Amino acid sequence: MNFTKTILLSAFAIVFRVCATAQAQHLWWDPGAEKNATCVYGQITVLATHSSTYYCGVNWHPGEAAGGYCGIQHNSGDEKRTIFSIWDTSPQLHPRVTFADEKTQHGRFGGEGEGGHTHMLWPWKIGETFEYYLTKSPGENDSTDVKYYVFDRSTGKWIHSATISCPNGGHAEIGNFSGGGMDAFLENFSGEDKQAPRLAIYRLWIGTKPDNLTEVIHAGGDGTWGTLHNCFFLGGGSMENLQAVFDKLEKDYGKPVIATKEKSPGPIAEEPIDKQVLSALKNLPTAPAAK
Repeated sequence: MNFTKTILLSAFAIVFRVCATAQAQHLWWDPGAEKNATCVYGQITVLATHSSTYYCGVNWHPGEAAGGYCGIQHNSGDEKRTIFSIWDTSPQLHPRVTFADEKTQHGRFGGEGEGGHTHMLWPWKIGETFEYYLTKSPGENDSTDVKYYVFDRSTGKWIHSATISCPNGGHAEIGNFSGGGMDAFLENFSGEDKQAPRLAIYRLWIGTKPDNLTEVIHAGGDGTWGTLHNCFFLGGGSMENLQAVFDKLEKDYGKPVIATKEKSPGPIAEEPIDKQVLSALKNLPTAPAAK
């Protein structure tokens, strides 16, 4: 699938997913030649936030059978979460949670299509990098198991948040992340406080196992986006308020390169994943069977 088609699929997903009052900005990850990635490692660092904001790190196969997404959310006040959800394969074929950490809540979702939803209360902090890892592997009875892991900075350990089993239903592409569209987004899901600044930087690596994960260094986008600190960024709120945030960050993060209709930022420089992280990704825990 070429990058132009990826953009069209992502645009369809925007309409499919976002209610009329919500505001969202998007990055469209360009996986290049890697069309069969079964592993994804990502980082999100929120630099300015406001309640009712979702920072999605990767949304794979948007608008397609068993597409899914994960990231972090600022709900209200101090309540924050990490979310991992997958849409139905068809009206008759539904994903189900098969393994889940004791702190993971799970069930069905609706209102933006329908599917299987999981979330954990997760006290992420501004300026602190949130790390996540996803894998896909064949499951039982013609299905694909999608596992979601998050790194707990308080313990220095990875947590298996959940596994969602997706019926394939004749869709071979469900077995990978990169064969369809892949995007990230920053969404003001209440549509309120539109001028309040929201800003996050994103990085993404894809492959078929930890040893061959390669960073995605090309992306397109819409809304307020660009590059900052050798990462891609998405921003929400008024440009005046965002500029005040950029000014405060400049000493540590440098100046942003903001995309325009005439020109997109060039690729970011590829960086290897930390060796300790790679070692940990080869020895991940398994959560209990879901209740």
